[in-house]
Amino acid sequence: MPRGTARLIPWRRPLLVVRLVGLLALTEMLRSAFFVGYFPLYARSQLGLGASLIGLVTSVHYLTDALAKSGGGWLAERVRMGRVLTASGLVGLLAVSTLPHGPIAWMLLVAGLWGALVSPLWPAILTFISRDSHRGHEARAVTLATALIAPLLGLAMLATGYLARQEPLAAYRYLLLGAGLLALVAMSLAGLEAPAAQRQETYDWRKLFLLMPAAFVQTLSTGVLSPVLFLFIARVDLSVPRLAFLIAVGGGAALLVLAWSGHRADRGEPRRLLVPGLFLAGLGLGGVGVLTLAYGPTWGVLLLSGLLIGVGYGLFFPGWNGLVVRSLPDADRAAAWGVIMTLEALGFAVGPALGGLTWDLFGPAGPFVTGGLLMALVGGYYLWQLGRSASEG
Repeated sequence: MPRGTARLIPWRRPLLVVRLVGLLALTEMLRSAFFVGYFPLYARSQLGLGASLIGLVTSVHYLTDALAKSGGGWLAERVRMGRVLTASGLVGLLAVSTLPHGPIAWMLLVAGLWGALVSPLWPAILTFISRDSHRGHEARAVTLATALIAPLLGLAMLATGYLARQEPLAAYRYLLLGAGLLALVAMSLAGLEAPAAQRQETYDWRKLFLLMPAAFVQTLSTGVLSPVLFLFIARVDLSVPRLAFLIAVGGGAALLVLAWSGHRADRGEPRRLLVPGLFLAGLGLGGVGVLTLAYGPTWGVLLLSGLLIGVGYGLFFPGWNGLVVRSLPDADRAAAWGVIMTLEALGFAVGPALGGLTWDLFGPAGPFVTGGLLMALVGGYYLWQLGRSASEG
């Protein structure tokens, strides 16, 4: 492949990678739409389940996924990868087809089984993508793959939730259609084998400690907003056009920065992007809470906040992915990546409780300022790490 093309498409087998990314996107869209958009409404209105049981079923699914990620990544490297992907897709179809119609014990069993078989997907597929990338393009390869997935998740959840309120039967039919498509894509990958590690080195597993603070805090700092985001939007009277403007500014800024930062993450020290990315994103996140309450959701406030958050994340994600790829072992990479993803999942699990607490203690700006301070704290940690590396070098 010509060098210029490799810069635009960092993968050696782009069509295969697109299929793998499609499998991840379908999986995440399906379970987000099911557990957040459809199941709570259906279980309450049609089955008469209380919020505690609905929450228990959802928690079992996501907690099983989080805790099984390392073991799932290890399994995907030792069993044919395609078999693991196929099993995940077929269980997704089973869950959507039968979970809403069973007794609570069946719901818990299927939710947990689905979570366990989803768990290998992220570490196994990101490991595959990092090994399938052109030499020196690893951070760009992983960042581009994950960036293709992220915008679809919220859209699937919101669309399904809206449709479930208006036409619950139609919403369920779309979920079944998505589950069927997921199963087909998964079965098309049944013969896939994971690329072999290029080297079998002795790995110092203490290197994982370098990644743990950012792994936990990056999801914790956004998880604090999940229970209060719509409360805040109502409090400051943020209209849909202005919310769309904020999202568009942030997303557009991130995409523009990614074109440069992905290259820098592969060529230089990823922490040099990680540190300013965390500080800028934290400043923007805190600014949304403080400035919007002080001055209202004016176009200027939204523009400034969106730019800070977008540029921050545009620097953070390539820096984070570059640091992960460089720090993890080549052998057993999927298992090690699973450990990091377990911490990410636990951060998002703790975040809502912290968000509700800081709202009650400090008011509507509390969760935003807390998230911003957590990002700045971790940015300071990696700045200290950079200083140590420079002094030792």
